[in-house]
Amino acid sequence: MKETNRDRRRNSFLFVLDSILFNNAMTFLSVNAVITLFLSDLGAGTGEIVLANALVYIGTFVSQPFFAKKVMNLAYKKKVFKNILLVQRFFFLACVLTIPLFAEAYPRPMTLLFLVSWGIFSLFVGSYAPFYMSLFAKLVPEQHRGRLRGYGGGAANLIALGAAALVGVILREMPYPYNYTLIFAIGVLLLIADGLCFAWMKESAPDEAVKADFNYFQYFKAIPDMFRGFKPFKRTVIAFCFMMTAQASLAYYGLYSVRAFHAGGSDIALFPAITGLANIISSIAFGIMADRLGHRSVLVAASVSGGLAGCLIFAYPSVWTVYAAFALTNFCLNGYNISSGLFIIEQIPRERLPMGISINTMITLIVSSVATVGSGVLADRISFLSVFAIASACGFLGAIVLCRKPKSFERVSAEAGGNP
Repeated sequence: MKETNRDRRRNSFLFVLDSILFNNAMTFLSVNAVITLFLSDLGAGTGEIVLANALVYIGTFVSQPFFAKKVMNLAYKKKVFKNILLVQRFFFLACVLTIPLFAEAYPRPMTLLFLVSWGIFSLFVGSYAPFYMSLFAKLVPEQHRGRLRGYGGGAANLIALGAAALVGVILREMPYPYNYTLIFAIGVLLLIADGLCFAWMKESAPDEAVKADFNYFQYFKAIPDMFRGFKPFKRTVIAFCFMMTAQASLAYYGLYSVRAFHAGGSDIALFPAITGLANIISSIAFGIMADRLGHRSVLVAASVSGGLAGCLIFAYPSVWTVYAAFALTNFCLNGYNISSGLFIIEQIPRERLPMGISINTMITLIVSSVATVGSGVLADRISFLSVFAIASACGFLGAIVLCRKPKSFERVSAEAGGNP
């Protein structure tokens, strides 16, 4: 069945709606804010709170080979993806509904139940990148992809400002633990609606399925083969690793402001607002830029933004330049989020795309985790300025690697990418 203009408009609208629903849902399920606060109120220790943050990375990492293989074996993807999302989200909703029953009477079992449920939820997160990017590449015309991602991100972040304010109101006005129950329930219901977006999409033509049957060892063994077979992709992943290292400084701007400039609560409260505004501006600007100049230009500009952030702090040390550097680093992160997957689409045949997206997700996830933890060690043992210096250098290095266009973008045969 041939895809019609009406189908394309429908799919484009649903991808924008997906962006709005997902981003706002994760405001209610923020692991760095709401979940951390909930676990703290339950009496969880620091290790358990850190574990909640780590489970997102661990779950995504562990499940990548399984979901990459699953996507490559499917000619039609949206129905399976929808089912995976709904199973994930209804399961977590069941956990959320137990909070009023156990949180006050049995805080310790509630902590363990929540962490187990969150860990299982995080395992499903590994499906997002390979499934989503495969569908996006298939259902959205190339000339509209950047603008669609940019406008969707801009709208999502604008609405998320209101969602964040609503979270604050619910936490203040409702008694514990019903406040957390309502916040998490809203987030999960938004995620369920988000999953249904994929059910309503029109996936008319089948993809060429690759008969992929590999285990964990074979998956990791195939990574060098993918890099040898697709040289531009290898350079891209290296550049993305530099970009992820440049973004690691995001976790330390607030603490640096407190220790270096004695910033107070009202000063720190500006960081979430700056994040929202930076994401809105950069989403729209990078979305238009992507369709007019290409995703390489967006990624170079984003990487340079990450490099300039550190330079700004060294040149004019003050709390206001920290705000500006924080905004620039958010530009770096948002530009990566908009164009990284779409840039990979240009370098790998569609039948190999799930494997490529999965490899990039796994490698950059490791780099991001190591860079974030390593930055904390540097900040304690040397200084925050050393963190910002390394982040700045990596931003510029990422831009340099991305600027070096290969002599040829000709794609090699599928066999060059290894068996998986």
